Amino acid sequence: MNFPIEEYIINFLARKESPEDVQKLKEWLAVDPARRNELKQWLAAWDSVGMMDIADQFDTEKAYQRFVFRVGAEAVPKTAPKGLRTDAVFKTIYRIAAIFLVSFALGIFSHYYWEKNHSEQVAYIENIVPLGSKSEIKMPDGSTVSLNAGSTLRYPTDYGKTKRDVSLAGEGYFEVVQQTGKPFTVYTTMANITTLGTEFNVKAYSDENVVETTLIKGELAVEHGEAIDAFDRIVLKTGQKLSVTTTDIQPKVVQLEPDMAEAEVSWKEQSWRVESETLQDLAVKLERRFDVHITVDDQLKNDRFTGTFKNESLEQVLRAMQLFAPILFHIDGKNVEISVDPKK
Repeated sequence: MNFPIEEYIINFLARKESPEDVQKLKEWLAVDPARRNELKQWLAAWDSVGMMDIADQFDTEKAYQRFVFRVGAEAVPKTAPKGLRTDAVFKTIYRIAAIFLVSFALGIFSHYYWEKNHSEQVAYIENIVPLGSKSEIKMPDGSTVSLNAGSTLRYPTDYGKTKRDVSLAGEGYFEVVQQTGKPFTVYTTMANITTLGTEFNVKAYSDENVVETTLIKGELAVEHGEAIDAFDRIVLKTGQKLSVTTTDIQPKVVQLEPDMAEAEVSWKEQSWRVESETLQDLAVKLERRFDVHITVDDQLKNDRFTGTFKNESLEQVLRAMQLFAPILFHIDGKNVEISVDPKK
């Protein structure tokens, strides 16, 4: 195991993982089924130095099942050969886990156990939506969150007691119930969005370099996230869209026409709209919606499409696009190729 993978695993064990950490772990596991047992030993070793209930110490299967629950069962191999650990590597696990435990305990656990009179550590609830799916979550305060494919929403189990904080990686539509004195904040890598009660959309996928916030109703404030520190608090009005990227960290705010604003959030409906979307950007949305990988010919990437789709299959969507553009497509399982139709 190389150091970067150790770092990703340690972040996961300490519940400080980013979507990138989770993805790297999935990719690492997919290379060799034998790595499942190696990961089990890491999880069990972490438990045994005091991070979990003592009853679970050295129980590799229990530790592994907790991992599967957090990252998604389909992301890991089903079988793996046994007996892959050596004493030297196992000692490394203990050394890294123990070192991290000390700093983690001093920096985090003291906040809960000493500064808060030994109150219980706050746990987190994670809602993970796989590609090809959507989900709707009813929050404890009555607010509703619709999650797009490939999204993760995380919030503490004490949500709503003193504040309402959630973290988003992906895309979500928020219908927030107003509660005086308890603002609702969505944390993303580059921007944090706060409101008392409103409806808005946030798009913040980890594999894209942009965070977008579209306000449908009410008013909200946007501040910079942890990844950047370059802009002051911005207040959005109904119909405005804010975008911030890693290359241009000064936010851009535009006023959308009503039909454009509706198109921005139509992904959550059975009928979803595309308004002047480049084929390159549309392909990304289709990948998430249908859980496929799409390759687009360079000559077609900037072609724009406008239309409305309702419960169509991927093939039906592509055939509809053929009516308006010189494209050919080939579907092979989860791989899709879109090329130029020389006849057109």
